Amino acid sequence: MSPSKQTSWPNAEQQVLDLKNQGVSFDLMNEKEAEHYLQCNCNLFRIKSYRANFDKATCGQKEGKYTNLDFGMLVDLSTIDMHFRNALMPITLDIEHFYKMKLLRTAEAHQEDGYELVQDFFNETGKANIIAEIDRGIASPYTKDLIQKRQASDYDFPIWEIIEIVPFGRFIHFYNFCGNRFKNKQMQRDFYLLQSIKGLRNCCAHNNCILNNMRSEEPRHRVQNEVSHFLSTIGIKREMKRTKLSNERFQQIATTLYAHSSFSSEGIIHLRGEQLHDFSQRMRRNGSFYSGNSVIESSFNFLDDIIFGCYPKKALT
Repeated sequence: MSPSKQTSWPNAEQQVLDLKNQGVSFDLMNEKEAEHYLQCNCNLFRIKSYRANFDKATCGQKEGKYTNLDFGMLVDLSTIDMHFRNALMPITLDIEHFYKMKLLRTAEAHQEDGYELVQDFFNETGKANIIAEIDRGIASPYTKDLIQKRQASDYDFPIWEIIEIVPFGRFIHFYNFCGNRFKNKQMQRDFYLLQSIKGLRNCCAHNNCILNNMRSEEPRHRVQNEVSHFLSTIGIKREMKRTKLSNERFQQIATTLYAHSSFSSEGIIHLRGEQLHDFSQRMRRNGSFYSGNSVIESSFNFLDDIIFGCYPKKALT
């Protein structure tokens, strides 16, 4: 075992000392308050991840240490992140619902046999793998009866049942299969939107941090053209798009809010819009903390631009 490897979790007092040695101050929240927070509210590994949004000194006595970073800022960002996840999770579930409805409408318009369509998907994709996913649902009281009923007929599911049984990732591939079968180009483009939305949905469901790195990065993928065009129509400038959409987190957020505000029902848009406006107010509550921090200030501006562009206040009154 390497002698430098930490084998025990430091106590709260040691955690605060470690943060102080890295340049973190304790003015907004004193050290005793911070120790209590680390013991009862959020673990060190999670809270310190938000440091990525702050710069370190590059020269002088504090070289290598964080500048203008207080523990209270880390707590504030963590709280903002929690509110954002709580607002985004139901939005991703709404999207899943409305795309299922879209699939059913499209299949009906093509006069497809709902049973044959599912069996063709099984045959093309590999039935055994899908059945293994479905059978895991037997442990759930919400899906057990339906799955057991179809087991007796060799999993002869119709489309309106299969979409309620398979995981979201499998639904996306079924949606793409149908888009290819119907030669529907919009559905084929939707596949890439849904893949991006799935990433954010999984993040929220697993309680991962979203805003613990808001810096520009080298993107693995480009955002879909229709999302980029939409952002332009709501007033987001080219340079802002270029820098923020280089971060995959912001790509997924932009794609999710675009899809939701474009395809959900009026009542749902109104409800989620109000929740996002409440989130925006919380995000801005301590805006003075981050004065001069271009990463955080520009990211908050970007989020506000998307929120108010997708869910205008005048449309919610």
